[in-house]
Amino acid sequence: MFSNVFRGKAKVCIGAVLGLCLAVASCAPSSEGGAGSCARPDLVFGGDVLLHQIIQSEAAARPTGFAPAFEGISAALSRADLAIVNLEGPAARDVLPGGRQGRSPATIFDNRVYSGYPQFNFHPSIATVLASAGVDVVQTANNHALDRGALGVDRTLEALRAAGLSTTGTRARGEATNWAALRQVNGQTIAFLSCTFSTNGLRDGRDQVLGCYGNAPSIPNLIQSLNSQPGVDGVILLPHWGTEYSRSPNPRQRRLAQAAADAGAIAVVGAHPHVLQPLTIVTSQDGRQVPVAYSLGNLISSQWALERRTGALLYLDIGRDEAGRTRALNPRYLPTRVERFVERGVAVFPAATLPNGPRSIAHARAVLGDAMVGPDGCLAR
Repeated sequence: MFSNVFRGKAKVCIGAVLGLCLAVASCAPSSEGGAGSCARPDLVFGGDVLLHQIIQSEAAARPTGFAPAFEGISAALSRADLAIVNLEGPAARDVLPGGRQGRSPATIFDNRVYSGYPQFNFHPSIATVLASAGVDVVQTANNHALDRGALGVDRTLEALRAAGLSTTGTRARGEATNWAALRQVNGQTIAFLSCTFSTNGLRDGRDQVLGCYGNAPSIPNLIQSLNSQPGVDGVILLPHWGTEYSRSPNPRQRRLAQAAADAGAIAVVGAHPHVLQPLTIVTSQDGRQVPVAYSLGNLISSQWALERRTGALLYLDIGRDEAGRTRALNPRYLPTRVERFVERGVAVFPAATLPNGPRSIAHARAVLGDAMVGPDGCLAR
């Protein structure tokens, strides 16, 4: 049902009726070398994939596992050439709390090997579900990254990569990496760099999780280094930062966003607060306009307050400006909402497809504004 609704509406933005889309939706082609906002988006970013106990237990009770939780949002993710989400916890096969090897349970949720808050571990089948839902890149640097220790980091990366997903922000023990995921987008190579403000006090003894603050080299220096690599056209920073449940970015977030832009990042897309924070544009030292989404909220969770069940998908295009510099263009968002159903369980949908969706749409607009509702006007409502 939801797939047909979205794909049908997407067709309004192409072909002979493009003019109608522009008139009704105020979709305008970019004047800076990117695709028009009615074209297929290059990138889509989702918020936190936060699989609380109820979501895991529901998945364990059905043969399709986690899949129904994401079916309603799959078409919206798949509309873009590349989709990126934050996986808020390990997906480490058979790893116990403390990072010890355990026996494989007979279920994908036993509240011991696979568990919810406060120390998460999701069954690794979540990796194939995310890939099937349209996800391409997973940011794994977050405050729950070490909930199953060093082995948990290793096993999480193993599961995600086996599902064909790129990862950024963590690395396996002994792995030499620059932390970033490099992907082709609209003919250009974009480096996605994820970092986290914290690992909840758990010691990162194997240097497996990239921190947003206090690193040597710093995040701005890493951005500069990535930009200097042959073949890299642009860097997008994915910081796990901010104050939980606050609708306003704190001064530390603002400083890092500006520093990232000044260092050459073409966009900054944040996670962690579990609520929406503003979507804005900052001007870099060299005059570029850099989209910054301080927080896209929860993509899925079992947090039921309006501001926590409301999220947003952020769509961006990749193009070049008149000076030939790679740019992230046409930022626009699609409000999402989490509901719980008798048969489907907890699941996420575009807010416009749900009876209670107008509440989430209104909340998203109150935080993110009306200027960048999207992903294009044809799918705005």
